[in-house]
Amino acid sequence: MKSLKKFVLILVLFATTFNYAQNSKASEPISAPKNALNFLVIGDWGRGGDFLQKETAATLNNVAKKIDPSFFVSTGDNFYENGVASVDDPQWWQSFENVYTGGALFKEWFAVLGNHDYKGNTFAQIEYSKKSRRWKMPNYYYSFERTIPSTNTKILFIFLDTNQFEKGYYKRPEAYPDIQKQNPQKQIAWLDSLLANSKADWKFVIGHQHVYTGGIRKDNKSETGEVLKPILEKYNVDAYICGHEHDLQHLKAEGKTQYFISGAGSELRETGSIQYTKFAKSVNGFMAFSVGEKETLVQVIDYKGNVIYKTSFSR
Repeated sequence: MKSLKKFVLILVLFATTFNYAQNSKASEPISAPKNALNFLVIGDWGRGGDFLQKETAATLNNVAKKIDPSFFVSTGDNFYENGVASVDDPQWWQSFENVYTGGALFKEWFAVLGNHDYKGNTFAQIEYSKKSRRWKMPNYYYSFERTIPSTNTKILFIFLDTNQFEKGYYKRPEAYPDIQKQNPQKQIAWLDSLLANSKADWKFVIGHQHVYTGGIRKDNKSETGEVLKPILEKYNVDAYICGHEHDLQHLKAEGKTQYFISGAGSELRETGSIQYTKFAKSVNGFMAFSVGEKETLVQVIDYKGNVIYKTSFSR
């Protein structure tokens, strides 16, 4: 009996040691693929440096030094709680200019609007593009093409105002005053035409609200998803990238499109999973995309600089 107890104790100690070793292993190094176009994605960050926003910004700078991104993407909710009032609003300095100060962060930041941005002056975020050398929001929705270095591979980037697809916002003009001026059908027609006529090898669409989520809104119908999902599938869009949920997620449903949520720039919420979930974690961080000629690598990086998830997909 004593021998059996001793054997069981040894097994328990071995299992405990093994689990500790597995959980304590060093993070994978951040990959920087050659001949790729790199960009970093962060969202839901504008809180004056609080909720680990500054720490996440410092790591964003460190990662940018390693992979040399062509630009940054902000997935919206750039300023809490009520957007900005003007191009001279102090929040530009409190939440953006004085937080993202690292030398590697002084490249173009292409941004979309979130629901909290719509509680303020949305046009001021567009106008700030004329004042800032790095903030880029030329309109409520816009697009551009880039070519991967050393190849003829073309990438189409589409930036949407998905707030326009949320019908509930139109019923609350006191909360979302600028939404009343928008015409969602015009944006949908623009998006459909752009994708129909595109000859790009890769297609990436960026918005704020999700199509799929395993986060706190997983039991709610996605009005943005009802609009976008058929279009993304029709034109074989490679990835849809958004924020809104304050976590980090990768989801893959039927069809070609990959779904990524990068909304962990400051305050977090609990996350979870659905049948399409490949990864989900509620931790401050961001995502690094490396688009190659045939393959795209995505790395999810927490605020301490750990690569906590990697995936890749082909075109």
